[in-house]
Amino acid sequence: MERQIAQLESLLTEARVRRMRQVLSTRSDHVAFVFERMIDPHNFSAALRSLDALSFQEVHLVQPGERLGFSRGITIGTERWLSLHEAPTTEACLKELKAGGYRVLASHLEDESSMALEEIDFSQRTALVFGNEHQGVGEAVLQLADARFRIPMLGFAQSFNLSVSVALSAFHARREIQRLAGSSPHPERFLLAPQRRRELYLHWLRGSVKNVDQVLAGLESAGSEPNAPEPEG
Repeated sequence: MERQIAQLESLLTEARVRRMRQVLSTRSDHVAFVFERMIDPHNFSAALRSLDALSFQEVHLVQPGERLGFSRGITIGTERWLSLHEAPTTEACLKELKAGGYRVLASHLEDESSMALEEIDFSQRTALVFGNEHQGVGEAVLQLADARFRIPMLGFAQSFNLSVSVALSAFHARREIQRLAGSSPHPERFLLAPQRRRELYLHWLRGSVKNVDQVLAGLESAGSEPNAPEPEG
């Protein structure tokens, strides 16, 4: 892994490498975001852009629609930097998250007993589940989730749209884990583990070089560096 990292770094500009390292140092998987049965690519894409901006890495898609896709003009490529996991069923997704130590919280506006967003204790690894804007989360999520949460609203509006809900939740979660990290004897637990960070960095580097496998094969066979290829995106 380290050899490939060094080889690929040599093919990119110092500024690009520095930027990737800077972002990587802030990336967190302490809070994961789950999207169930998404149908609107524009709203979904805006949500992904917010998650990248707030440096959350893990995104889980449950039963994504066949025509969901991304709105590239909205994501501006940010989906390439996120870890997107697809699950065929809600049960499979939530089981995997719980096995990974996540407490699962379902976004649910209709239940007044749902905890307010600001009441969530983010000291524990947490997965926030969002349903589509027409139906919300499914019954399976409500049954399997450890708890429910809502974003308090003071006006006449009864709900935020999906992308706004995700952005508000991610902003609050980021602020909370920064606060918790500031008083923790182990602040690194709110970020990616070292091995995961190196694996992700290699993945980003590989995605930044066109024809990366051929380029690496050429480096190995020649024992020297070729002219730097054009970076991706």
